[in-house]
Amino acid sequence: MIKAVIFDMDGVIVNSEAIYEQADKEIFKHYGINLSDEELQKYIGVNLLDIWTDLLSKYQLKDQYSDYQVEDFIEEHVHSHYEVLSESDELKLMPGIKDWFEYFKANNYKMIIASSSYAPIIELIYQKFGLDKYMEGYVDGNSVEKGKPEPEIFLKAAEKLQLKAEECLVIEDSEHGITAANKAGMKSIGFARNTDYNQDLSSADILIKEFNQQNLAKLNL
Repeated sequence: MIKAVIFDMDGVIVNSEAIYEQADKEIFKHYGINLSDEELQKYIGVNLLDIWTDLLSKYQLKDQYSDYQVEDFIEEHVHSHYEVLSESDELKLMPGIKDWFEYFKANNYKMIIASSSYAPIIELIYQKFGLDKYMEGYVDGNSVEKGKPEPEIFLKAAEKLQLKAEECLVIEDSEHGITAANKAGMKSIGFARNTDYNQDLSSADILIKEFNQQNLAKLNL
């Protein structure tokens, strides 16, 4: 029996993915890293530690930036994301998601965020959109040793809610996120929004393209 809903944040609760994209390109370019759109898509849903660990290995930046630790690259990246989000007029809740929040709240389902983003970013979104009215906190990407596609972040979210994995439903828009939900033993909804992001969500239990009443009825909760 499902008792809680675990939400990814970027691209599910808010339309932040496109806002991040340009900031990411600028950061990577600053360090001489030129990634194709296809390469960038592979990092969707992945936490910054795993991204920068991979990039530092591939591009041998450790020699050029010998006085840098991986945490320094991450800190700059988080700061950049925070700035673009806080200054953006485009940042909005996903259409229909608030109605879903209201439904889950009215029917006594617990809700929590499990996002690869770091705490300052989640806090920014949390406060801007008053998510404390619905969510019982969050688990951020910096609080787990192994990010998505590993299940740790979702298992921690369930633990925080004092629930079993099988009592949780995950809503995700990335292939890594759906894989993590499956590994955690949780039911999953793949949010295949109409974008250019090429994510394989076929292993999700349910696929949706909109947060509307028709799709909410499909959950059969």
